[in-house]
Amino acid sequence: MAVLLQDLRYALRTLRKSPLFATVAVLSLALGIGANTAIFTLINQLILQLLPVKHPEELVLLTWRGSHYGNNTGSNAISYPLYQDFRDKNQVFRAMFCRYGMTMSLSVGGRTELVAGELVSGNYFPVLGVGAVLGRVFTASDDLYQGGHPLAVLSYGFWKTRFGGDPGIVGQRIVVNGYPLTIVGVSQAGFDGVEVGYAPQIRVPMMMKKEMTPGPWYGLNDRRSRFVQAFGRLKPGITLAGAKAGLQPLFHQILAMEVQDQAFAHARQNTKEQFLKAWMDVLPASKGRSDLRRQFSNPLWALMAMVGLVLLIACSTWRTC
Repeated sequence: MAVLLQDLRYALRTLRKSPLFATVAVLSLALGIGANTAIFTLINQLILQLLPVKHPEELVLLTWRGSHYGNNTGSNAISYPLYQDFRDKNQVFRAMFCRYGMTMSLSVGGRTELVAGELVSGNYFPVLGVGAVLGRVFTASDDLYQGGHPLAVLSYGFWKTRFGGDPGIVGQRIVVNGYPLTIVGVSQAGFDGVEVGYAPQIRVPMMMKKEMTPGPWYGLNDRRSRFVQAFGRLKPGITLAGAKAGLQPLFHQILAMEVQDQAFAHARQNTKEQFLKAWMDVLPASKGRSDLRRQFSNPLWALMAMVGLVLLIACSTWRTC
């Protein structure tokens, strides 16, 4: 304690002797600390932080590599029928789920607004180990019939800000993309989804795809339409490399079946050959998926190095003042 007081008195005497230089040093130090704190917070959220779910280290993301014959919406996307094939026939995952993020139009109480939304398979919440603070979340029973599950689960934050934390929200009706849905629950606090930088406020069963995206683009049963991101939870003892190797025989059986579809009737032979050479990659997903991470990881680390240098210079200046 005595040493600390002695250092403090010395610092005050130094400030009185060189007030201008000391002011510059203090401002430089404050700038360095503030910039480092801000950049590290961003890096932690975008690059380092694990998903707030059960055993996030077991999660992986499937990604098609190679030629595809059809349309594609977003990165890391596969078709919903392909997801179903993997879900039902794979030997490397304990369970799987899929999701698709989209902007939704919400109408409630005479007010309409655009919100971040997500279509999710029924096992989305159970596989992640995310529960409800109110009501219930979706389960496999919400995957049974296309168009037969007009339900919605609100995020905790949206329930608090938009509905004032109303405990009677369960059972209320809302209109999403022009279609009436019933709120069945509110997901647990702190969970914002599996895509970093995108926090869905409303989740709707994947079985409501046609109702949520009316018009020519339906695609739920179309093997040539890739739009869902498929995640798996590894079985005990299965590594990333083991999962990747284990999926290839099943994947190539599916490709061989798909290439016989009517959709390939007018495809060139070379197109078919390239399609059959595709393979399924398995990526770690403990931190979720993120296009932002892929785009900004290197720039953020470079910026962190720069602001770290600024802090070192500020510290050196402070020591000399």
